[in-house]
Amino acid sequence: MNKANDKITEQLRKHNNVLLYKRELYEYYKKRDKTIKAIYIISPKKGKTAIEQIMKTIDKKSETKNKTISKLLEEITEKSKDTQTHIYLDHFEQLSKRELSYYKELSQIQSIQIIANIREDEEFIEPEFLNHFIILDKKGFNDNRYQSVNITYSLLLLLSLLVFITFIRVQLSILHYLVNALWFTLLMYRTFYYITR
Repeated sequence: MNKANDKITEQLRKHNNVLLYKRELYEYYKKRDKTIKAIYIISPKKGKTAIEQIMKTIDKKSETKNKTISKLLEEITEKSKDTQTHIYLDHFEQLSKRELSYYKELSQIQSIQIIANIREDEEFIEPEFLNHFIILDKKGFNDNRYQSVNITYSLLLLLSLLVFITFIRVQLSILHYLVNALWFTLLMYRTFYYITR
């Protein structure tokens, strides 16, 4: 634990964001450097509540009620210029497209560093965003996350093929009825034609 904490501290001093894999992030949060403002967020799903908590960590006197997220992010950018803040963000794999934009903006603020932890092997919403992080225990991260085969595209292809076959089958049966109806109509037309002559 201490060795990992030292690695995290070293990266934070270099103003890098840190990504952990299947670690107890709250334990690292408890053993952090107490001279630096920090906040622990259990999940990015907390959305606006998490952004409000970050704002309150940076400036305890700030009023967060009835403010939009973009306004809160502006204030965080403005008020965090002189204050170094660390955001410990657990369950990072739960980041949705909506929250992704918030944390992208926060990660671009020079005085804010994010220490994120991925708990489960899920496909990350935007792998390019992970490039902004220094991954500790990179070997374990790569071995476990990319070892499993992603079968999503194979399943989608198989489902598409089944839909195609079903559609062709239905079309052919309808075509069969149409040909029979057309043939019967022509026979009836010929019969009526001879009767009326």
